[in-house]
Amino acid sequence: MIAAGSGHTCVARQSGAVACWGANGAGQLGDGTKVDRSEPVTVQGLDDAEWLGLGRSHSCALRKSGAVVCWGDNSRGQLGSGSEHSSARPVAVRGLTDASALASGDDHSCALRATGAVVCWGNNADGQLGNLTRKTWIEPAPIRGLEDAVSIVAGARHTCALRQNGGAICWGANDKGQLGDGTTKGHERPSAVADLTGLVGLAGAGSRTCGFTNQAVYCWGEIEGKSSPRPQKVAEAGSGDAIAELELGPEHACARHTSGVARCWGQNRDGRLGDGSYNSRAYARAVDIGPVTDLALGERHSCALRSDGKVACWGDDASGALGQGEPDGDTPPERSGVQRVLNLDDAVALAAGDGFSCAARKTGEVSCWGRNDKGQLGDASGEPSRPFPGPIAGVDDGVGLSVWLEQACAVRKTGAVVCWGVNDKGQLGRPAGAPLVRPSPIPKLDDATAVSLGAEHGCALRRSGEVYCWGSDAEGQLGDGAGSRGGRVASLSDAVALSSGRAHTCALRRSGSIVCWGANNQGQIGNGAGAAQLKTPVQFPANVSGVSNASEVAVGPEHGCARLSSGNAVCWGRNDAAQLGSGTASSVWTNRVPVRDLSGASALAVGPAHACAASGSRVSCWGANGSGQGGFAGASAPTPRPGVQGLDVASLALGLDHSCARLRSGEVACWGANAHGQLGDGGRMISAKALEVRGL
Repeated sequence: MIAAGSGHTCVARQSGAVACWGANGAGQLGDGTKVDRSEPVTVQGLDDAEWLGLGRSHSCALRKSGAVVCWGDNSRGQLGSGSEHSSARPVAVRGLTDASALASGDDHSCALRATGAVVCWGNNADGQLGNLTRKTWIEPAPIRGLEDAVSIVAGARHTCALRQNGGAICWGANDKGQLGDGTTKGHERPSAVADLTGLVGLAGAGSRTCGFTNQAVYCWGEIEGKSSPRPQKVAEAGSGDAIAELELGPEHACARHTSGVARCWGQNRDGRLGDGSYNSRAYARAVDIGPVTDLALGERHSCALRSDGKVACWGDDASGALGQGEPDGDTPPERSGVQRVLNLDDAVALAAGDGFSCAARKTGEVSCWGRNDKGQLGDASGEPSRPFPGPIAGVDDGVGLSVWLEQACAVRKTGAVVCWGVNDKGQLGRPAGAPLVRPSPIPKLDDATAVSLGAEHGCALRRSGEVYCWGSDAEGQLGDGAGSRGGRVASLSDAVALSSGRAHTCALRRSGSIVCWGANNQGQIGNGAGAAQLKTPVQFPANVSGVSNASEVAVGPEHGCARLSSGNAVCWGRNDAAQLGSGTASSVWTNRVPVRDLSGASALAVGPAHACAASGSRVSCWGANGSGQGGFAGASAPTPRPGVQGLDVASLALGLDHSCARLRSGEVACWGANAHGQLGDGGRMISAKALEVRGL
């Protein structure tokens, strides 16, 4: 048998010994320590286990004799030992000698007795022990009136039992409708699940419960973020392949069929569905693992006991939950070095901001990783950051991207544009307000081919070659001279590419010339303006002086660069960090200056205070390098300095203090700061495919 807690997993071997791995902060692995384990360790003093029940930070095992032992956290009496002393080794549950099955919630546990009665112990703040009180019990307490149970399951703060007649009863917390009685009122007395009979099994986790027949799965409680106090059908078995087992995590589910096939559905941002993708789905898809005999689901990982006796796990490897052991050398890679972004090998577009990055994939999915305190990842997860790619909500046809420091937009195949993140000035095309945590469409825009974001404005390139801008026009950045909230940029109908800075935008024209409009306080328009003119915004597109053969334009907050058809580059604007690559760090250049010592460039990108160009398999950067974003030694460089090498670069994207390259293979490599996971290397492993647990 195999069972999973929030971040740990245990398996009962044929010998009766128990092996566990994963999170161990409370001693829930039973090896006498409180050290997380990335490979299985043997639970001490246990050699006759037949059943397992794992909670958030505690574990329990049923012995062949019918006795039960538990270990781990005991702050709520969940070990049932008669005390509240935690133990990193198994201790006996008091007075229990005839148990036949176990179930554990966050901080409570229950045992099914051979007679059909049920006893529970531990936290009872929500009535999850079912004994008509809200008192914590440090030893088993009976549930009166329940004598015909055939199986039991537990969620975080509730418990349910399957009765001999095929009905289900539940008790405990009910804030999401997880008791299935048609209400959201919790109670400590078992009550029948409404409108559901003929069940052959149950499953529980988090704030939801599911029951299944041979052919269908019914769930109640929290389903896709909404409360459902009555059962609803969520899945069906395939023809001739009945459901034999169902297991739940707080946000995902897996079913084992009589054929041995495992199928999963639900949240999948970390690969916990095991189908090789990171796409969440409401329908079941098979896990490529072969025949399985048992399943176990944690909060963000899943495991299966295969018919060959091996164990495989998939999802998030936090605390070693996948059982893969330590990396070779036992030393994590240097964070400022080049890191391949996890599970990303089909990128077609790339963009980077302040502590986060996004990529459009061949499938049309848009994946983001890194900082998320203001909705930058577009997944409405509420998590402050994520160190690996995950899909933004509701976009499956993305073809282009733009990222500013704290917001992002994607161009859809239809020509629509959707945006997410900071919107305090209406820069995402919606009324100014709180950050948008899910993608929201730009109104009346259905023919975009590219999008570019500034700090408080945005612009889209239309199929006609015209440019449409929206957001703040305080510094003329909308380019229509009207001080409006959005409209067509004047006198521009042949644009082929866009790039935006803090309060200005530049467009590459079909002829190879570049025009810019908006703020010019640092000479970022590049039109050779004198010092007296720099205080005046340029409200209509103005030519960048002397540029007529550009192949690419890239703009930072207050400077810009162009890659020329010759493979050389020129830059203009602010230069306090030597970001123009001219060999000096003078404050302002209102005319273009050549980037020194650069030739054969095939890709160019600009960050807030640094820039990079790819030539062959080498990336050379200049400007700021305080976080290693330039990939070279030293705090800064006034001219291009080779750093990252050996990459077949298709395009570059630069954030505030990190840099990324999209490779021609579709992979993405990043370097620089990684405090928010913006390098996408996981900081830990995740896997959307099943991996064999080591040492079993």
